[in-house]
Amino acid sequence: MEPSHEIVKALADPARLRVFAAIVLAGDTGTALADLREHHPDADRALPRLVRAGLVTSGDDGLRADPTAFRQAAAAARSTVPDAPEGTDPGVAHLYTAGRLTVIPTRRATRVAVLRDLADRLFAFDRVYTQAEITDALAAVHDDPLTLRRELVDELLLERTLGGREYRRREAPPLD
Repeated sequence: MEPSHEIVKALADPARLRVFAAIVLAGDTGTALADLREHHPDADRALPRLVRAGLVTSGDDGLRADPTAFRQAAAAARSTVPDAPEGTDPGVAHLYTAGRLTVIPTRRATRVAVLRDLADRLFAFDRVYTQAEITDALAAVHDDPLTLRRELVDELLLERTLGGREYRRREAPPLD
């Protein structure tokens, strides 16, 4: 099971979450099992799952929270991008399902990141494209290729002739 799933499952139970919170609040000094049992009757039942998830370590000086579990889970999540097409920018890969863009973000910075990623992956700088070629390429990744095409032009990633029959990839100005 992926580390992030194990962590979420371990912390999904309110009793385990309270036990983990008490251990975190004990800080670097840790907490003794006896002290934990005194304030949390469910400690004996919660601890094995927290230890198995890598959230808590047990030593001679007591129980401590282990933040490396979160770092490792985040790294594992970043390294796996199964739903995004190959070469997709990891910063926008979460917006893909089964190889298709599921949403056009409303937040401008995220939307521009998606558009730059699409332009980089789908269109070469040294080529002229027809409107149909642009639309077909975008239709392969999203249900609304016309909106994406318009957004690519609006964000200066593509330029088109006045009649709209030819498109070229262009370098976008920096995002303000």
